[in-house]
Amino acid sequence: MNNQTQNDVEVSVITTTYNSLEYLPLSIESIQNQTFNNYEHIVVNDGSTDGTKDYLDSLKDQKIRVIHLERSGRGVALNKGLEESKGKYVAILDADDFSVNMRLEIQYATLREHPQYDLIASPFEIFSDQEDIDIDSKQNDAMVSSATERKLELKDFIYGNPICHSSVMMKKEFISHLGNYDQTRDELFDFDLWIRALISSYDSNMYNLEIPLIFRNLHDQQYFESRKRINYLLKTYALRRKLLENNDSPIYYKIVIFFVLIYGFLPRFFRKIFMN
Repeated sequence: MNNQTQNDVEVSVITTTYNSLEYLPLSIESIQNQTFNNYEHIVVNDGSTDGTKDYLDSLKDQKIRVIHLERSGRGVALNKGLEESKGKYVAILDADDFSVNMRLEIQYATLREHPQYDLIASPFEIFSDQEDIDIDSKQNDAMVSSATERKLELKDFIYGNPICHSSVMMKKEFISHLGNYDQTRDELFDFDLWIRALISSYDSNMYNLEIPLIFRNLHDQQYFESRKRINYLLKTYALRRKLLENNDSPIYYKIVIFFVLIYGFLPRFFRKIFMN
C-alpha cells in the first residue's frame, strides 16, 4: 500500500497530452518504472479526441493524477499542471518521449547535492519505433557514477536550444519566479522560458548533465518539423534577438543567429549532411 501523502511529494512529473495515445502508455510506464519513488505524475489531457481520456481514466496507479481540460493549448495545460503540483521540484516529460529508469533519482540527487542549481536537464537519444529501444544500456552504473554537469551560458542559446524540455527537472520556485509558462504563445514555451530566465534579475543557474536520460520520438506531427516550421524558426530568431538586446554580448552573435536562421530553412536532408 502506498502510504505517501500528496504533501510528502518531492517531485511532480508533468505530462501534457493532446491526441498522443499512440505514444502515451510508454511515456507513463517509464515513470512508473522509476527507481525513485517520492513523486507524483500529473497528466493533463488537453481535450484529446483519440481515446486518451478513456485510457487515462482506466489507470489505477495512485501516483498518477489525471486532469481533463477542454482544448486549451499547451501553455494552459502546462500551467495547470504546475498549479496542481505538490512537489518542491518539477520534472517535465512529453507524452511521446520516455525516461530511463534512473532519471528522477539522478536529477533529484543532483539538485539536492547542489542547492544553487535551479534546473538540471540532460541530452537525449532518438527512437523511431519501440523495437529500437534499449533501455538497459542507459542504466550502466559506471556511466551514472561518472556523470558530470555543465553550466549553460548565454552562448549556448545562440546556436540552438541546449535544454531538452522533456528532460528537465527544476525547482518549482524557479519557474514560479519567472511567471510560469507564457500561455499566450502558440509554441516555443520552453525556449521562451529559458530566455526569460537569462534576461531576468533572477540569478538563474541552469545545468546539463552529460548523460542522456531521455529517449525522444521524433515524428512528423511535431511542430518543428511540420508545415509551420518557417513560423517556428522566425519566432526562435526573435527570441534570440531579445536575448542579445538584453545582454552585453559580442556583436558577432547577431551575425551568428542570422546564419543559424538561414541554416534552419534548409530541408532536413541537407541539414543532416551538415550535421554529419
